[in-house]
Amino acid sequence: MRTHICVLVLALLLVSGTNQRVNNTPIVQELAQFNLSAHAQNTRPQTVMIYMNGSDLETEIGAATVDLMEILESGLASENAHVVILTGGAKYWQNDVVPSNQCVLWMIEDGWLYEVEEWGLLNMGDPETLIRFIKYGMEYFPAEKYGLVLWDHGGGAIAGYGHDEKFYDEGSLTLAEMDYAFHKAGLEGKSLEWLGFDSCLMATVEMALVAEPYAKYLIASEDLEPGDGWDYVFLNLFNRYPHADGYTVGREIVDTFMDFFGSDSDEILTLSVTDLSKVYPVAEAMGKLMTQASGTIINDYSMRRNAFSALATRRSYTKTFGEGSPRDNYSDMVDIGDMAWHLSDLFPEESADVIAALDEAVLYNRHNSDTPLYGLSAFYIYGGKSIGFESLTTYNALNMNEYYTQYLHQFYVLLTERSTSRTRRSREMISSDLTLWQPADNQGRRYRMVGIRSADTGLHKQEKLPSNMWPSIEGYPVCLYPAGSYEKFNYYAIPAQVNGKDCDIIVSINKNSKNNELNKENDRNLKGHPECKILGSRYDDGLVKQKGYDPLTPDDKVAFYYLERDFNSDFNSKDKAEWHLTPEINLANLTNLTNKNPLQLQWTELSGEYYTSLRHTDVYNEVHFEPLIPLR
Repeated sequence: MRTHICVLVLALLLVSGTNQRVNNTPIVQELAQFNLSAHAQNTRPQTVMIYMNGSDLETEIGAATVDLMEILESGLASENAHVVILTGGAKYWQNDVVPSNQCVLWMIEDGWLYEVEEWGLLNMGDPETLIRFIKYGMEYFPAEKYGLVLWDHGGGAIAGYGHDEKFYDEGSLTLAEMDYAFHKAGLEGKSLEWLGFDSCLMATVEMALVAEPYAKYLIASEDLEPGDGWDYVFLNLFNRYPHADGYTVGREIVDTFMDFFGSDSDEILTLSVTDLSKVYPVAEAMGKLMTQASGTIINDYSMRRNAFSALATRRSYTKTFGEGSPRDNYSDMVDIGDMAWHLSDLFPEESADVIAALDEAVLYNRHNSDTPLYGLSAFYIYGGKSIGFESLTTYNALNMNEYYTQYLHQFYVLLTERSTSRTRRSREMISSDLTLWQPADNQGRRYRMVGIRSADTGLHKQEKLPSNMWPSIEGYPVCLYPAGSYEKFNYYAIPAQVNGKDCDIIVSINKNSKNNELNKENDRNLKGHPECKILGSRYDDGLVKQKGYDPLTPDDKVAFYYLERDFNSDFNSKDKAEWHLTPEINLANLTNLTNKNPLQLQWTELSGEYYTSLRHTDVYNEVHFEPLIPLR
């Protein structure tokens, strides 16, 4: 894995007045013959424009600096490609070259980084900044083919891309704003050979439809990306194939990305290449499929609840991306092919047409999911129904396929209806989990949920995990909410605060391990329990999803969120549930503290006053609890 520790010895070069490396050592080589005037640049086979919105990825872990180093070390021969970069969006850059107080335009030449222009303090989430960058790159760095990389966080169809942390309220680009920027930059007629997102959740049919007039290929991830993102060694492809088309470039980006992390990685890995000329048939097939689905819930009022139940059940089983704890689970991006597959028993012809259209459009697709992925996702409201009105308003403005959009509205109306019949609800349950509770007051009214064994986690197998054995961190039992299932690992989210900022602490559990390597040396009784690893924290930044995880360090203070409710209310009443925080844990005070992994998840044998309750989730994505039973 690449290191996230970026110090002052980075081999970057700043040419601005005095020539010096980042470590302030005077350069040795002679640069007198190099002309820094952008106007003097010659036409090359390729120009790669990288819109590097550093955000907290750079401020916290230096991820942008690491990728700058990768670009410089890629071995790209400059006669084959221009590389032009705009930096900005971060409160702090972890090197001595890139300034934090303004945006700067850079170029790469023979493995060196040169400053071209200082642009002042601009908002990287403003479409005008993106317009200026694209127009400058294409005018002053001419090429036969152009590629554009949007580097930062991503959030899918509703949230869009990017987060300039200096402009918190306006620091992201929606899909509509990107459409405006591409249009104003003059990209009609597919001026871009390829458009790439080194960001999370941007391999969407909505993004593809927006990009279709401006680019030939889309290269992006359906799910969350690791913090290390793409491997920019892909740039040396142009040494071998200077005139490579977007499909060839896309394959190289996908392969170098997957190869960098390797088959044993515990990271979520998805990346695909889409032929944008084939994306409209995908949207049309989706519209025809959902027209059939719409008919089942509007044509016969007396039967529409049963029809909705069938559709919602299938939605709940569809592969969803960007999932987190219940406090951060609003992305609602699903794999289109998996959506169609789950509907194939109801609408076989229309579902087959969706999958066939996807097979034509998605030319290359690699992932480590345990579910077959088809390379493009779409917005399908479910977990984020509490913000459904706002999300659907945003979706309407995108002018996507009208029939698919109409279905989302109809589904949302039924999703937000509440049933008052206990017997009806019991017929509509789609999953049940075992939850762990402890008293939250002295009156025996309110209880705190401190554990969950979900049916799809494998944590509830009683032959391996006794009923009193539950996961904990530093003596605090914790709830592991499912946040994704991949080939070798399941992922879970623990709602928390780190240094006063809301986040999820992400845990991976090795599906194939029979031993908990973190604990078996400390407690022989834990042998045979799942192997867990705390990957880091993922901050709650609205709908934009953080790329990768922030490492937990000895300087951090951590508190956990727990759900509290009154179990004296009956099963059918509206749950009086609230989130509460534990006192902060100062990681510097932990006895087993290490700089590499200050927090460890352990399997703890509980003693004291604990209770269990079955938690049922219904087709409306609402939860209901059965009466408490003392833990045995």
